[in-house]
Amino acid sequence: MSELTKEHFEQVVANLASKADLAPLATKQDVREGVEELARITSGGFARTEERFDDLETRLDVTARLKVFERKFEKLEEALHIKL
Repeated sequence: MSELTKEHFEQVVANLASKADLAPLATKQDVREGVEELARITSGGFARTEERFDDLETRLDVTARLKVFERKFEKLEEALHIKL
């Protein structure tokens, strides 16, 4: 019975990966660094996107205010019977 167990053990051990097999794989430190880098990239992208939306919102606000001003200016021209 001990021979069967020894054979089974040797067979299982033979199928395990060796240190050389595992060398090209990422270590825990590699994964941590990758996650940190991804977090930096992502947060920077979100910050830039937020800045662009803020800029767009400001432009839309200015555009709306300009249209209101143009309407008021047209009414003023009509009231004064002038064309500027």
